[in-house]
Amino acid sequence: MSEILGVNVVRWMEIILAIALTFMVAYILSSILNAILKKTSFPVETGKRIISVTKYATYAVGAILIIVYLAFDVIGALVGLGFLGLAIGFGLASVISNFAAGITVMISKSVVVGDEVKVAFFEGKITKITITKTVLETKDGEIVYVPNSFFLSNPVSRKKHLEATEHKHDIEKEGIV
Repeated sequence: MSEILGVNVVRWMEIILAIALTFMVAYILSSILNAILKKTSFPVETGKRIISVTKYATYAVGAILIIVYLAFDVIGALVGLGFLGLAIGFGLASVISNFAAGITVMISKSVVVGDEVKVAFFEGKITKITITKTVLETKDGEIVYVPNSFFLSNPVSRKKHLEATEHKHDIEKEGIV
């Protein structure tokens, strides 16, 4: 009764339900994250990236669970993906380090836009802080892109806070969710 023209209808309904549930969980998680980020001082671009990564991670977990449900032999695939992940991890180690450092710098607010800082051999006024780098403008007018990991692994000298800046962004107005 559950087969029509040799196709197991119940099985396909379960798979479609699992896909819909995955999208629903991704939407709920991104909405919750959006509400949390609205109350913090994360820049809009950072909030967009964090929400995007959360959605894709949820989609990946949902896809893996659906594949496991289909009784696909995932052991060999997971071993291969593990080695691939290890290779990518070594290749992206500095990017991941700068990403984590960027989140730390933004949360701790040890430096903010407008500060004059000296970190390692870079010195200048902070004009922008992104998730992976901080942009400095030197006294000569040069623009220097400093990886955020420098702010965690080197002493930072903040000469003076020139102007108070408001970092609170309304992520909802930017149409993230």
